[in-house]
Amino acid sequence: MRWLEKIERRLDWIHFEGLFKYLTFLGVIAYACQWVQQDFALMLDFDRDKVMSGEVWRVFTFLFTPMGLQSFTPFGALFLFFAVRISFMISDALEGEWGATRTTLYILTVWGGLIVSHFIFEPLSIASGSLLYTSLFLAFATLFPKVEFLMFFLFPVQVRVFGWITGVLLLLNAMVNPASLFLTIPALIPYALWVLPDVVHGRKTLVKAAQRRRKFNIASKPEGTSFHRCETCQRTERDSEDLQFYTLPDGKEYCEEHLPKQG
Repeated sequence: MRWLEKIERRLDWIHFEGLFKYLTFLGVIAYACQWVQQDFALMLDFDRDKVMSGEVWRVFTFLFTPMGLQSFTPFGALFLFFAVRISFMISDALEGEWGATRTTLYILTVWGGLIVSHFIFEPLSIASGSLLYTSLFLAFATLFPKVEFLMFFLFPVQVRVFGWITGVLLLLNAMVNPASLFLTIPALIPYALWVLPDVVHGRKTLVKAAQRRRKFNIASKPEGTSFHRCETCQRTERDSEDLQFYTLPDGKEYCEEHLPKQG
């Protein structure tokens, strides 16, 4: 969207490299403090009445409260370790793709939307700051869908699978608790503004380019000949314009449907 790009250029001075990393680091500190004082995280979470009473820090600290709500257990510590690593990966990936300015604006937009929703609707929610992490994770999963995580250190699973699961869980939560939409929608507005348009436009461009390339290749070959042929089903690009072909190191070609799994 051009108007978003204009806003980004005007607000180029608002950039904080590694902002998400710092928020994650503060979350780790909150987690550690929870060991000493069990209700420490509740002192950081958003509470409109307490904010209005003078506890202004809650407007900021609720963003890193979610990690602090977890009590110390070996499994919890292990989960936190991987959560921090993934958060750092997301931060580096998004800043590499967007730059520090857009990434900072994304985080600030989620933060501002959550604050406004808290003040207007006063939704009863604990650790609403987790929606910032959810929104950034969905952005990462959409822009880098083929990044793989090792489930149980054994099974590679592409991050887009976790993205779909996250989306389904948000939908189910909204069906069970419609009031959660007061926080979910503001958290996902930046996703709808910055991520979806780029993805849709990018895919349309790739599809059109692929179609033009196939048509040119087919038109430039004599009738009855083809560039590609699947070793398994013997189909060629003349059978369908939507077929994708891949050449393996042994020189054999396969369509996407019959592509052998690499061990």
